[in-house]
Amino acid sequence: MKLEGVIVPLITPLRPDESLDEHGLERVVEYVIEGGVTGIFVLGSSGEFPNLDSRTKERLLRAVRAQIGNRVSLLAGISNAGTRQALEQGKRLARLGADAIVVTAPYYYPHTQSELATHFLTIARTLEVPLVAYNIPQMVKVSLEPETVARLAEDPFIIGIKDSAGDMAAFGRFLEIRNAHADNFSVSQGAEQVAAESVLRGADGVVLGLANIAPRLCRELYDAAKAGDREKAEVLQQRLMHLYPINEYKSFVAGLKTAASLLDLCKPIVTAPFEPLDDDQVEAVRQRLVDLNLLDRSIEGLH
Repeated sequence: MKLEGVIVPLITPLRPDESLDEHGLERVVEYVIEGGVTGIFVLGSSGEFPNLDSRTKERLLRAVRAQIGNRVSLLAGISNAGTRQALEQGKRLARLGADAIVVTAPYYYPHTQSELATHFLTIARTLEVPLVAYNIPQMVKVSLEPETVARLAEDPFIIGIKDSAGDMAAFGRFLEIRNAHADNFSVSQGAEQVAAESVLRGADGVVLGLANIAPRLCRELYDAAKAGDREKAEVLQQRLMHLYPINEYKSFVAGLKTAASLLDLCKPIVTAPFEPLDDDQVEAVRQRLVDLNLLDRSIEGLH
């Protein structure tokens, strides 16, 4: 399995009681596939995975697997404080049809790089399913160092890294590691602000929360950068950055779901204690969608 293209960390449509909104989920999934994503990543940060119960997580994965068939790849995230708990969750997700699992470093306690490597390698070798290491220090408070990633890249079950730290110096080191393991290891950028530049420098893929809202724009950006068309890629990057502030009005989760609701995909319901956007913020989101002609894009057939 090669991790490349545009991967969307899917939002999780919910009902007021925080149960899964399967109708909304179906619409979001069809919207992003129609927009050109190459993979769907459930139970990531944009999917509010820390706030979902186990039953909802399993219903989500089962529903997406049944809907997409083999049209795009399906990745599922796990994030736990301990290796044993991560293994238990990983086994369940693999049984439910995930093509690969995306694993963060353990959160809460600080860990050495040796402990982090052991965590990832134990999961990979026990589950024997494709594993993507997820570097997101702003959430788990520890970063995967390039030397650790080089060690992980040696394992045949670890197929790549998703890096959301936004550190382009470290990202460049990850690309060097990829170049030494090009047949079975990929590097994807998760920080939207540097998406085009990362692909221009050789990234295999991008994992962008805004692909929930503007999948076609994200795919066009990726394709232009992959083709080496810097001028076009930078123009598209600027368009993407016009949408980026929806992440900052209150929380990025509420911003994404508000935009999705304005596109008539799902309700803007977020898990507690997240708060919905206020009326002025909703209008600001609406205006950015209008500016990018996203509200005019037909989603007929998704209802």
